[in-house]
Amino acid sequence: MTLPQGALWQRMRQRALDAIPSGSIVDFRSPVTLAEWQAEGTYTISSTSSSKFTIAVAPTDFGGALLSDAAFHLDHALEHQTSLMKTLTSGQWSSPAWQVVTFYYWSYFCGMALSRLLGRTVWFVTPTLAQQFTSLAATGSARVTQGTYELICGGSLSVGVRELALVKRQRRVHEQLWTTVFDLLTSLHQEVGAGVAAPQEERLFLAIINSARILGDDWPSAFRNIVNYRPGFAYTAPRFKNRLDAFTYLSMQEQSIERLVDRLEDNCISMRRDPSVETQPRIAARMLADLTVLISRIAHALHDEIIERNGVDRRWLASKRRFASQQGLNSAGAPWPC
Repeated sequence: MTLPQGALWQRMRQRALDAIPSGSIVDFRSPVTLAEWQAEGTYTISSTSSSKFTIAVAPTDFGGALLSDAAFHLDHALEHQTSLMKTLTSGQWSSPAWQVVTFYYWSYFCGMALSRLLGRTVWFVTPTLAQQFTSLAATGSARVTQGTYELICGGSLSVGVRELALVKRQRRVHEQLWTTVFDLLTSLHQEVGAGVAAPQEERLFLAIINSARILGDDWPSAFRNIVNYRPGFAYTAPRFKNRLDAFTYLSMQEQSIERLVDRLEDNCISMRRDPSVETQPRIAARMLADLTVLISRIAHALHDEIIERNGVDRRWLASKRRFASQQGLNSAGAPWPC
């Protein structure tokens, strides 16, 4: 089953094309990242409060930075995906706990790329960046302080100028990223309306959204933290205890988008009986794996379509595809594991 691309996909694509308009440029040899745009780009900043700042930018300059960042994050994700494939198809033992952590980072970088593409993204402002932003603000404005922010594309201010909102958040970057991603998908579903999209597409979105409704909107990060950092919770193989199962089923049977959605729905139902990643880690791990693959397919497909529709230099995209092919990710005609 291919990725459903009906009413919800069209709304998502529309939002991405607004955030990254035609004329946005990505230099294959020297792409301008969001951080580089911040340091070198042309924009003005004013404050409305101590936690929200308004920035006026050139849409194509900012759009190019968003697209460059998304492409870099998808490079990160692709290496994690490749590493997992090679591990799970090797037939050799591998730490289930580390597999969970690798799935998490694969999903994290795909989520970050998706948020960049949709024009509502998470950004950690360092002390240096905060000082640079403050120096550009109007005299007497509130100071930009370090911390986690959401950067949100707004409407046009004039010809060739758009508004951005830089909004301070209290959560850490990883927690806020998942809050932002789940809220983006929820808002897309609400904008389209229940029952408007084809059943397969709506099920895909609702399976992802419902995982957050059950476990909280930062559950992937919370689960990663418990698995990786709590002594004695997940790295238990040397004591011959198994709190987590290996993901060998992903290499032993054919996967499909429909199968992943079915499984995520079923595991969400099972998780409702005791909605806790701590007390039901086996179910949480399977939910994370399926969430990861679904977010990955959505992020890569949206990135590829923006490249095609905006006529952006295809060399970076071609390089990604060549790497995936050389590593065997597409050996079955679709990206592993589906």
